[in-house]
Amino acid sequence: MGGIKCLICSMNINPKSYNLNSYSFLEKNEERRIINCPFCGVSRIYLDSENDIYVVDDRGLDKDSLKVLDHAMKLEVFNGEFYEEASRLADDEDLKQTFNDLSKIEFTHARIHKRLGGFERLPKLHRPDYTRHNTDDLLLIEASHREEHAILFYKKNSDKVSSGIIKQIFGALSDVEEQHGIITKRHLANG
Repeated sequence: MGGIKCLICSMNINPKSYNLNSYSFLEKNEERRIINCPFCGVSRIYLDSENDIYVVDDRGLDKDSLKVLDHAMKLEVFNGEFYEEASRLADDEDLKQTFNDLSKIEFTHARIHKRLGGFERLPKLHRPDYTRHNTDDLLLIEASHREEHAILFYKKNSDKVSSGIIKQIFGALSDVEEQHGIITKRHLANG
């Protein structure tokens, strides 16, 4: 495997990293067949060894674009924190690992928005008490709702950003969220 990088999250993919977060994918990466970025989950079309990562000059973004990026960053932190907690609350070991991997992917999405918007740090959000989701099925229902909300967020707000690059990134991340929705629904159906 030659050195490749993700044009969306800027992470390098190599023999030590290609299989990270594998529970967050419908189809697993193989050393000689990388399907998704193991860090942010985008498809192989965003993986390259020669092109530069997608960047925007945050000073050139309008207020609406910055507001959308700020909300996107908060949404992904909120979902990342949920999955982090869900990985502790779940009973099934496979589901614990799935939630853990999903958490890492969502936090990477938040860092992408942080970089694009030129924000100094990820926000500290109020952490709700998730113990009311006291079964694996309730955690999966909540996860499914969150993925549906994220997909709708990216689709709805894609038209509100002024940058074509950000629109493309929103499309790529929406595809990742769709994959996560399928995974959570499969777990629910098999539970």
